[in-house]
Amino acid sequence: MAERPAFDGQAGRLNLENAPAHAGAFAFNAANRGSPNMTFLQGRSLAGALAAVLLAACAAAPRQRPMLPVATMTDFSYPASTARIRTTDPAIFMGNLDARIDAHQKRLATQESAPHRAALAGALNHRFRIVGRIQDGEAALMHLERALAIEPDHADALLAHASTLSAFHQFDDAERALARARTLNADAGALTRIERDLKVARGEYAALSDDFARSREPVGDFYELAHRADLRVLQGDLDGATHWYRAAQNLYADVDPMPLAWLHTQQGIALLRHGQFAQAKPFFQAAHERLPQYALATEHLAECEFELGHYASARMLYRAVIDQTANPEFIAALADVEAADGHRELARSLRAEAQSGYEQLLERHPAAYAQHAAEFLLDMGQSARALTLARENLVLRKDIGSWILLARSAAAANELAEACAANRQARGTGLKPPELAQLDELEKRCGTSANRLQH
Repeated sequence: MAERPAFDGQAGRLNLENAPAHAGAFAFNAANRGSPNMTFLQGRSLAGALAAVLLAACAAAPRQRPMLPVATMTDFSYPASTARIRTTDPAIFMGNLDARIDAHQKRLATQESAPHRAALAGALNHRFRIVGRIQDGEAALMHLERALAIEPDHADALLAHASTLSAFHQFDDAERALARARTLNADAGALTRIERDLKVARGEYAALSDDFARSREPVGDFYELAHRADLRVLQGDLDGATHWYRAAQNLYADVDPMPLAWLHTQQGIALLRHGQFAQAKPFFQAAHERLPQYALATEHLAECEFELGHYASARMLYRAVIDQTANPEFIAALADVEAADGHRELARSLRAEAQSGYEQLLERHPAAYAQHAAEFLLDMGQSARALTLARENLVLRKDIGSWILLARSAAAANELAEACAANRQARGTGLKPPELAQLDELEKRCGTSANRLQH
C-alpha cells in the first residue's frame, strides 16, 4: 500500500479535494480549501452573470440558522441523512445544471454575448467541481478569458478569473487578476476570501495569523466555520475541527445538495488523514448518497472501503469514478486494490495507464499536476523524477504539504541534506497536520547526520 500523500492545502486538489469546492479544488484546490459555488444567476447584465461565477469566493451562502450552543449539538444527527436535511434530488439538480450549460452554448453558437459566456463559465466550473472532468474546468477558463476580452475591466470577471486560475495552481496570474480587481473597487468580501485561499495554497501562513488566532472562536457562518475547521486540522486539532464541521452542518438550511455533500466530505477527509477510515466512511457515504455524481466523495469512499479490506466495493466505486473523470490518481488507486486482491498483472497495467495519464496532464497543466504526479512517481519508486517535480512545485507554493513532499522525495533520492532542510522548513511552520508524522524517521536520520558532522 502506498504511503498517504501529504495534504494539498489548496482546497482542494485539482481533483477537487479542496476543493474549497474548495474546493477548492477544485479546492481544485479546494482540497484542498474553500466552498462550492452554489448558485448560477441568469440575469441580463454582465455583472449579474459574472456574480454567478465567482466560484468559491463568491458562492452564495445558504440561509443560516442561529449559532447553537455546544450542549445542543447532539440533538442533530451527524452526518445528517437526506431525510434529516432534505435537499434537491441529485438527478434533478444535475439535470438542471446540464440544461443551463446546453442553453448557454446554444445561445453562444448564434450570437456572442459576454453575460452568457460568463454564465456558461460559471455553470461549467460548477459541474467541474462536482463531476471532476477537467475538460469542464478548461472550458470554464476559456469562456472567462473571452468574457474578459469583451469587458477587460469588469471587477467581478477578474475575481472569477482569479479563483479559476488558482484552481489550476496558476497563482501568480491569479494574484495579478486580484490586483487589477482591487483597483476597480471589486467586492471587498469576495476579494478577501479569494486572497485568503491563495495565502493558504501558497503557504503564506504569517499573513493568516489573525485567521489562526480566531480559529477557536464560534461564528454563525457556514463557510467561515468550515474554514476554521480546516485551520484546526492544520494545527493538529481533529476534535476542534470536527466541532466546527458539525456546527456548520447545523447551520445549513438550503436545498442545494452540493455544499452539504462538500462539508461531509471535508469532515471525512479530516478523519481519513488521521487514519480513521471506519469513522470517515459514514461521512463519504452521506455525501455520496446526497450527490452520487460528486467525484471527491466517491473516490474517498472507495479509499475507505479499500483500507477496510472491502475490495469488491472499492473496485466498483473506483471504476465508477474513473469512468466519470479519467483521473489518473484514481486509476493508480484502483491498481492498489487489484494488487492487494492478488491481480498483479492487472495492477501493473493500471499503473502504466495512470503514468501515461499523468504525463498527458503534465503537458497540459504542469503547475496543477506537478505535486500529484510527484506523489505517484514516489510511490512507483521513481524518486529522481519525483524530486524534480517536487522542486518545481515548491517554486509555485511553499505550503507545508509541499515541504513534506520535497523532504520525502529528496530522502528517497538519497539527497539527505536537501531532505533535512525541507524537514526543518515543514516543522518550522509550527503547524501539525497529521502528514507531518511521515517525516519522523527522517527527523531521526537528520539528527544522527548532524551529530556526526559535529564530531
